[in-house]
Amino acid sequence: MLHLYEHSLLLCVKALTPVHVGIGRGEAIHVDLPVQRDEFGFPTIWASSLKGAVKANLSGKVKKFLGAEPHEEVAPSHISLLDARLILVPVRTLKGVWTYGTTPHLLGYLKRYLEIHISINKAAYPNELQQLWGIVSPDLNRAISTKNFEKPVLVNELELAEVESKPEILSGLSKVLPSEVGSAVKGQGLIVIPDKDGRGSEVINRSLMVQYRVRLNRESKTVEAGPWSEEYIPMETVFVSVALCRSFKQGESKMEAKDVCNEFKQAVDGKAIYVGGKETIGRGLVKLLTHVLRV
Repeated sequence: MLHLYEHSLLLCVKALTPVHVGIGRGEAIHVDLPVQRDEFGFPTIWASSLKGAVKANLSGKVKKFLGAEPHEEVAPSHISLLDARLILVPVRTLKGVWTYGTTPHLLGYLKRYLEIHISINKAAYPNELQQLWGIVSPDLNRAISTKNFEKPVLVNELELAEVESKPEILSGLSKVLPSEVGSAVKGQGLIVIPDKDGRGSEVINRSLMVQYRVRLNRESKTVEAGPWSEEYIPMETVFVSVALCRSFKQGESKMEAKDVCNEFKQAVDGKAIYVGGKETIGRGLVKLLTHVLRV
């Protein structure tokens, strides 16, 4: 229950290599092995997958906050991780090779998680964020960007009729994104594509990669299985989650919720871990970046 959690951290997951957090073999879909998606069809990392990957890469001291191991006596988790929702994805452009792309809907995930974070930590709401949400509203009818683009503006090979320069949205985003992500967005730029007519979703999905693979018979060097197709989320993609912490008590050991979050932050901030499958072929490496709202 939400009221049990007394402190929280914003947690960004940045893809260092292409990522495949899958759902098994897909049916009635264009790819055999698709990635996980949320209820609106956008790529996501379910909380169960994220927590399992994080727990597998933590030391015993912090791992105890995430519940018991299968062979241990049942114990509750003192850290709850929310689904990692997509907020930024690299999109191809004519100038500068690529820029970050997003939509008002995706930034809505960031807004909702931020509201949870602020509510639990009882933090003030920065004025810069009010300005950000005012500009990036759900009824946005033209693309906006932090950089000036020369016409024609092609994003993932789709032409955008009109793009308005709004560099001021960076000040709001800098408040809620870890500095590493904020610096990358400032350097590469950001374009916000309207959700209207499904254009935003189309642009985002065009960033995903589909790779075809086969399995060879080692002796005959002929195809033993396949081809089959696998879907990948590109490197540099950014997801957002929230780590919710509650007080820890086990035997004589006691720790306040804020201290639990601090221990978790020290253990995972800047840490590179594998999430999903395909790590033996260089897939699934991500960096975890924590953040506490700066007011």
